[in-house]
Amino acid sequence: MSPRGATVEFREVSKRYGLARTTAGAAAPAGGRATPDERSDDARAAIVPGAVNDLSFTVGAGEICVLVGPSGCGKTTSLKMTNRLIEPTSGEILIDGRDVLREDPVTLRRGIGYVIQQVGLFPHQTIAENIATVPKLLGWQAARIRERVGELIDLVGLDYAYAARYPAQLSGGERQRVGVARALAVEPPLMLMDEPFGAVDPIVRERLQDEFLRLHRRLGMTVIFVTHDIDEAIKMGDRVAVMRAGTLVQYAQPAQLLTEPADEFVARFVGADRGLKRLSLISVGELPLHDAAVTPDPSLPVISVEARVRDALSAMLASGVAMAVVVDADGRSLGTIGLDDITGLLAAQA
Repeated sequence: MSPRGATVEFREVSKRYGLARTTAGAAAPAGGRATPDERSDDARAAIVPGAVNDLSFTVGAGEICVLVGPSGCGKTTSLKMTNRLIEPTSGEILIDGRDVLREDPVTLRRGIGYVIQQVGLFPHQTIAENIATVPKLLGWQAARIRERVGELIDLVGLDYAYAARYPAQLSGGERQRVGVARALAVEPPLMLMDEPFGAVDPIVRERLQDEFLRLHRRLGMTVIFVTHDIDEAIKMGDRVAVMRAGTLVQYAQPAQLLTEPADEFVARFVGADRGLKRLSLISVGELPLHDAAVTPDPSLPVISVEARVRDALSAMLASGVAMAVVVDADGRSLGTIGLDDITGLLAAQA
């Protein structure tokens, strides 16, 4: 589908604690204008440590941009400056060409989806009431709200019976689905996601990642997504921004990040197994298939044609075999792939 998301642009955005933003947009000492005896704004900005320093990048409409880096690198601060939960010290953040600093903060936030790691559902409200939070604030009619709540519960893969339950009655993965549904309530063109799947176990996390990617393909909103996990960044992102000490080190598509790391820090952060990580970017359907006319051995692992090559490799290794059967969405056999196909792919990429 054509993207319905917003374009987001960071222009030399900085956040330095201890400095406040003046009405003209320049950094000034917190508490007011500097006296002649005080350091100039530029001098103070030069010596005050920056949580984020001169951050510039653009997220295209409908893209998922992942901010990744070690703890304290400024990724969450950058995310929160987008909806002004944190005010930038300098620079501009534009959403579809509009400067967020010229928007009313409350109105701005109501038009941006926001999902956090601990979900943040209101414990005294039902699931339906939680999802309806922003539509109610915007004055939607009750019938329209009920219809939208039903649509969203179905969209995130839950039964409508969940509407009357409370957050404490749901599992961690179910609560996370509700958090996504609430963020989508008014069809925002932009979603901010701060380590949204970090509080669930690895199996649930992978399932939530896959479900969200399917949801994104269907809805086409723009997403800025924060994680500390490079594997998650590579899987989820159309583009990945690697940050270090408040600075953008590299901004690239996942494949380029893996094949052309900008420096030694990025190479170390991405990891020595970059070749294996590249397998997660390639679908099984991109490999040549063999033995399409032969009845497959039922003892071989079965892999979807849409699965990643890395998943196929894992299935073969777990089964102790050198071949897997590839099937379509209806379970029909399309042929097989072998371990030799994957090792040949790795050799070609080396």
